[in-house]
Amino acid sequence: MQGAPVGSESDWLVVFSQGLSPNARFALVDPEAWGGVILVTGIEAGDAAGAGESNADGEWLRSLEARGVIRIDMGCGPERGLLLRVIGARVGYAVAWSLLRTLGKRRLVENEALSIDPERLGGAQDAAADEAKRVFPESEGVSAFFAADRPLILVSEGGFGELAEQLSLKIAEGMLRPQPRWVDVLSFTHGPLQGLADGPASILYFANSETSPKPSGEIEWSERFASTLDPELHDLRVLHSRLPPPFSVLEFEAMLDELVLRFLEESEADLVDWPGAEREAALYSAGPELEAMRAARASSDGRRGMGYEEAVWPDVEAWIASGRRTALVALGSVEQHGPHLPLGTDRWIAQALADGLAERLEDAVAVPALALGCASEHLDFPGTLHVEAETLESILRDLLRSLRRHGFERAFVFSAHGGNLGPLEDFGPRLVASIPDLEVRIETSLDVAAMQASMAEGEALTAESAGPHAGEYETSVVAGLRPGAIRLSGLRAGRIVSRGEAQSLFYPSLRPNAESGVLGDPTQASGARGARYLGAWLGLLEGAYRAAFDSETDGSAIGAVAKKRQ
Repeated sequence: MQGAPVGSESDWLVVFSQGLSPNARFALVDPEAWGGVILVTGIEAGDAAGAGESNADGEWLRSLEARGVIRIDMGCGPERGLLLRVIGARVGYAVAWSLLRTLGKRRLVENEALSIDPERLGGAQDAAADEAKRVFPESEGVSAFFAADRPLILVSEGGFGELAEQLSLKIAEGMLRPQPRWVDVLSFTHGPLQGLADGPASILYFANSETSPKPSGEIEWSERFASTLDPELHDLRVLHSRLPPPFSVLEFEAMLDELVLRFLEESEADLVDWPGAEREAALYSAGPELEAMRAARASSDGRRGMGYEEAVWPDVEAWIASGRRTALVALGSVEQHGPHLPLGTDRWIAQALADGLAERLEDAVAVPALALGCASEHLDFPGTLHVEAETLESILRDLLRSLRRHGFERAFVFSAHGGNLGPLEDFGPRLVASIPDLEVRIETSLDVAAMQASMAEGEALTAESAGPHAGEYETSVVAGLRPGAIRLSGLRAGRIVSRGEAQSLFYPSLRPNAESGVLGDPTQASGARGARYLGAWLGLLEGAYRAAFDSETDGSAIGAVAKKRQ
């Protein structure tokens, strides 16, 4: 309810809400604050909310979709009328795993833990009822074990309880009793044991002997746990799953479905007219109205993280008036990056660096990164676009003059493409002199190669695999920035070179020295690792920016501030 967290503009928000509840509406009130939003719901935009109710849910969905929110239909409807959602929990788990598999693949992240044979998954759920009947024989019933006035605790192994909060809610809502607490078996002696030691309690243990290693010898965790209890006071029941986590949660869902149905039959509890139903509106109707959502959208137009190209001219005028008078000018290139990385790689990275740097500063605006640069070394590869150094100088001079005209007082120029650095060093002083009323810093002294090598080694990789061009480093960064952009069919190791010999391979042409255009091994890339790489690069740039404009150094535009002349 307090709005999106810091840094949300680079993250995706995924909301699961079968019936679009108030807590979901609070999360969705400002979708523009996020890099993207996915809503997994049982509501459709044309749905009526129900007899005698307004169609507010449908209005919300139409408004959300118009603002770019991606809706995934659970296919089971909102399941209104019952306190307990019957189908939604299992569908929600399946959708979550499917999303994670898809996103993981697009970001080159291994996801074997989320792959399973569908027949095995279905068979385990079908057999779950038999496991529930084994642990709770039909002859003895279940209502006494789950009675509302009897303490109940859920125990699991290996942190499984963190994945299965829904199971405790199923017991609370399906059996009309206080929500039981989850405890990991290793944490049981830190409070729970002492609290239950001298009184009666029901304990439901969720075991997975297939994946949980035994603590010592051949003794199962559940057996060791049982030895801490008093059989005269504590009723311990152990449910076993056939599948490894996270899929075992569906087995346990199916087991509890069986137990809830038996409890309802024995107790004749009413989940349609449940206790307290007439009093829940004070909280359940507390979600924001559409007007609040529209107000959030209006205020988002002035959000600092909004991109330059998304702005309208009054936005830029307002930025400058508020003190954001430094332009961040990043240089990229459109050039070959092997058979797996798109031609726009360097421009994408340049823009991400400029945008990320602007988010770290209070006085700067990131302008669109230059797509064209000096890339003659890649011209033997079709697709590469190259401009001569004098052309790049003219483009930069005109760009900087236009920024000065609009009220910008400083400019920080840097390149994400190594081929631009030599020309920048050559024409930099001349460029600065041609715009005497703009304070310009052209950064060419960052040792990005050393940072890349250090980061790769810190990730248990080699600097050689990280590569100076289209290797693991750049591929990881793109996998994080543009999931799905990498051509997996072209992903293969290129020429492996040491840092010292790399530069001589580029000129006059890289192709005779690396036929694929790749120096390094991109097959080891990971999007998650790429985010860390980009953060380290941003750290270098931020340090250079603050050193440049916090100092009074006069002199060359290269590696120093060219002071504004009045």
